[in-house]
Amino acid sequence: MKASVAIVLIVMGTLLIMTPPISDYLHSKEVANLLAEKMNRITLRGRMSETYRLGCWVAGLLMITVAVVSCSTSKKHSQANTPS
Repeated sequence: MKASVAIVLIVMGTLLIMTPPISDYLHSKEVANLLAEKMNRITLRGRMSETYRLGCWVAGLLMITVAVVSCSTSKKHSQANTPS
């Protein structure tokens, strides 16, 4: 695997793993802002479901694992194929 593809997989996997905590922070901040304004009518959607959270973690970890494993195996193959 090319190094640029591995870097993209690692970065996007990390962002995917960070999505649920960032969403929770933004949700809490929005609720606090709305409560401070004392609005009469508020409609908020709930937080992310646990299934979606688990999916983000699993997909992110899978992306990172694929990148790390493929880079480590490609280095082993390239070292084995170089003439001594």
